Amino acid sequence: MAGKTLVVGATGNVGSGVVASLVGKGADVRGLAHSDEGATAVREAGAEAVVGELTDPGSLAGPFDGIDVAFIVTPGMENQVEMAGNAIEAAKQAGVGRIVRSSAFVPEPALDTALGRQHHEIERLVESSGVPYTILKPTFFMQNIMGAAQTVASDSVMYWPFGDGRAGMIDVRDVVDVAVEVSTSQGHEGMTYTLTGPASVSMHDVAAAFTKVLGKKIEYVDVPVEAAVQGMVGMGMTQFMADTNGELFPNFANNGADRATDDVQKVTGHPARSIDDFAGDFAGMFGG
Repeated sequence: MAGKTLVVGATGNVGSGVVASLVGKGADVRGLAHSDEGATAVREAGAEAVVGELTDPGSLAGPFDGIDVAFIVTPGMENQVEMAGNAIEAAKQAGVGRIVRSSAFVPEPALDTALGRQHHEIERLVESSGVPYTILKPTFFMQNIMGAAQTVASDSVMYWPFGDGRAGMIDVRDVVDVAVEVSTSQGHEGMTYTLTGPASVSMHDVAAAFTKVLGKKIEYVDVPVEAAVQGMVGMGMTQFMADTNGELFPNFANNGADRATDDVQKVTGHPARSIDDFAGDFAGMFGG
């Protein structure tokens, strides 16, 4: 197992899972949070907590000191490239042994979207840093489907602007499993892993999976992108992220992420969770 691991983004969906899993394996873990509240959550998970701000390079020297592996995930914000760049530079200056970057497989044509351009630029920063690295590129998170939980429970309908497109949707738990494995073992230097589920699926397939576990017919209804963007803002998402997601959906609908890899299996030794696995595990959130 590697020496000390720093998790940048330790309170997010992926980062918090990585912290918990590393702690569970007995790893030496430090989590970077940008607030005292976040640091408290990291400590409660059993890890060392430090506070730093990714937009303030001066606050990052201490958190990266003595780190062997830095797992870096950054939030989807307008200044994501700046934040990731500061973290990468701090890792370089501190002599970190390896960077594990949680990027994304953005549906093609990726560079036609703001998120795709951001991740592309950050990946180039990682590759040119001089620090050994591993890049993870997960596709559309199955956990995003939880945004439809309320309408599935109340009306047996899920609304998405996905058209009839297919995508290799990935369970966040598999992203965490891969991140932990590559952070605590050797042989992944210079590798880029595209993380998907075991099959490329459509929202029709997602509805069918929930129909099976809920025992009632679940319908998928395609909606205009504009309506979906307004809905995301109404649920509390920032306008930037809602607009950014709005750019992605037409590419998903046009099968820009229609692929499945076996990278989860190759790295972890277990198959990626399927949409049926996800539906069964989280049926309770959808009224089951």
